Amino acid sequence: MNILQLNPQIVVYTPLGKGLAYFIMDYGMSVNSCWVVRLEKGEIKHFDSNDVRAEGNPTYGFPIKPEIPESWLPKQKEKMKAVI
Repeated sequence: MNILQLNPQIVVYTPLGKGLAYFIMDYGMSVNSCWVVRLEKGEIKHFDSNDVRAEGNPTYGFPIKPEIPESWLPKQKEKMKAVI
């Protein structure tokens, strides 16, 4: 197993929201890498590499905000019904 400390950290998007990636753990070619991410609310979570999208760099032609899967977007809160 190899662990890479990201310095500086990378802004990433996950199914639980935006965060900073601090480490990548690689278990070999037959297993996806594991990303250690601090979410905006301070939680530290581990994500499979399929569940991480990195923020881009316009200098290299990558848009700042990557394409985020629909299932990752927060659900809109149900609007309160008007009282009759």
